[in-house]
Amino acid sequence: MPVIHITESISLKFPAGVRLMRRDDMGKPFFNPDSKMRAYSMKYFYEWSTEPDALVLVVEGKGNVLDGVVVLKFVPGKKNPQSIVVEMLSRNHLQGVHNSGVGAEMIRIVENCIAKPLGCPELVIEAVNDLADYYSSLGYSRTGHSEYDDFWGKVVYMKKGMSHEKES
Repeated sequence: MPVIHITESISLKFPAGVRLMRRDDMGKPFFNPDSKMRAYSMKYFYEWSTEPDALVLVVEGKGNVLDGVVVLKFVPGKKNPQSIVVEMLSRNHLQGVHNSGVGAEMIRIVENCIAKPLGCPELVIEAVNDLADYYSSLGYSRTGHSEYDDFWGKVVYMKKGMSHEKES
């Protein structure tokens, strides 16, 4: 299992093919049929990865093609997160890319490879209203908090408690 260094003192193990976003990912082909998601280029995801309490993971498929990308924010920070927020998740829909189940796989990776080992009490997903049922099927519950975003429309907040399995 590859090891990813989250901070100078925190390293976590991930399944093969999962890694941090790199600068050279900006030029890789990535297509999402949702016109709103297409507004976010790979360059945008890379720039997001440079923010101090953000982490952008990619799932690399066959032929060095990216199957998916997930943007995380650690609250209040990476060293002792009380919450990890999934701010965005996108799957690559290029012809010939098999990514069925990649979204659920990426959520499980965040749960099992990041939140649980860090002892983070909860994961929060910022979901467009149309995807709330999908995240419910993965064990997430609506928090009751939602907001209207001029670009995305209704955004609902969903959460899932994590069991504590913090590694030393």
